[in-house]
Amino acid sequence: MNRKCIIGQSGGPTVTINASLAGAISKAYESGFEHVLGMINGISGFLDEKIIDLCEFKSAENLKKLINTPAMYLGSCRYRIPTDDATILNKVFSILEKYGITDFFYIGGNDSMDTIKKLKTHGKAMGSNINFIGIPKTIDNDLLSTHYTPGYPSACRYVATTIMELSFDCDIYPLKSVTIVEIMGRDAGWLAASAQLVNACYPGTVDFIYLPEVPFDEDKFMEDLKEKLKIKDTVIIAVSEGIRDAFGNMIATDDTAATDDFGHKSNGGCALYLKQQINRKLNHKVRAIQLNTMQRCSTHLSSDVDLENAFSLGSFAVSCSTNNLNGVMVSIRNETDGFQLTASPIDHIANGVKNFPTEWINSDGKGISDAYVGYITPLISKDGLEVFPKFLKRN
Repeated sequence: MNRKCIIGQSGGPTVTINASLAGAISKAYESGFEHVLGMINGISGFLDEKIIDLCEFKSAENLKKLINTPAMYLGSCRYRIPTDDATILNKVFSILEKYGITDFFYIGGNDSMDTIKKLKTHGKAMGSNINFIGIPKTIDNDLLSTHYTPGYPSACRYVATTIMELSFDCDIYPLKSVTIVEIMGRDAGWLAASAQLVNACYPGTVDFIYLPEVPFDEDKFMEDLKEKLKIKDTVIIAVSEGIRDAFGNMIATDDTAATDDFGHKSNGGCALYLKQQINRKLNHKVRAIQLNTMQRCSTHLSSDVDLENAFSLGSFAVSCSTNNLNGVMVSIRNETDGFQLTASPIDHIANGVKNFPTEWINSDGKGISDAYVGYITPLISKDGLEVFPKFLKRN
């Protein structure tokens, strides 16, 4: 087989993105690929021909280390190929031809699938035989056509474990206090919903959970908080960074923040904003905590299920390409007999968003149902909720 592939990573890191890289590398060598190359800093680096040979991962020891390495071994970018820019697209294909690439794999989220879609479309128009395959990852879990997105369960485990530990710290003083934990999620509240795992293990610990899918009413929030503080000393609130009001406006956005090439602006700051509002209206101790990038690099709390499926998806992507599939994203189906791998047309996925199901949000808009816990528990660990620490709490 005279095939040569190139693999890239893009967007934000996850705990499992390198496992997908390892799976693709391993399967490519197993399938007889002549060369397995990597692009440094995604498509942006590729355009500058920052390309390396990944032959070091013929070593089983190095491959094992890669699986458990946090962040992104090949680096990342936030570069968007301009729509209908033939100059850039022609340059991409010129470089692909120069290196003799037959198969192109890109590991990423929504924006990375946009890249795959554009390359597939341009390739078909010019009669190219190169196969373009997307491999999913994002802690946001908002990619369409997949049961879940690799990286998400591991991030959930980190979020839930951290809030569990915080709850014990919050309880040590006989004072009224409010702790607001801000969790990543620009457009969908999947990750913030994982705070409900804390309640599944320690009922009543997280009092309010707010997601972007439900309009946030600040006045109602203050009323609910006042009522809760009448019956509890410690109130814990989980908020998605992208919570919006009834008009779709972010509760907190830095208007001076720069946007990336996909038009995304940093949304962080809603926990601090809510803290300031509570300080103005209530005379209680308030903490605002941003979990920030720790949510996506917590290898010490990775999910075994997540890592295994991420590796398998990388491997399956190569199998799809050797079977001449093109313009697809590999994905996971949840069947009665377990997880099944499949491939979905990229046109149905790129630039779409899978929102958190509103039927999994309590009718009052400030809590998450047990149906979500049933969805996420098998993804957290083969041991389910038993993976979480068993702390002692004084009655």
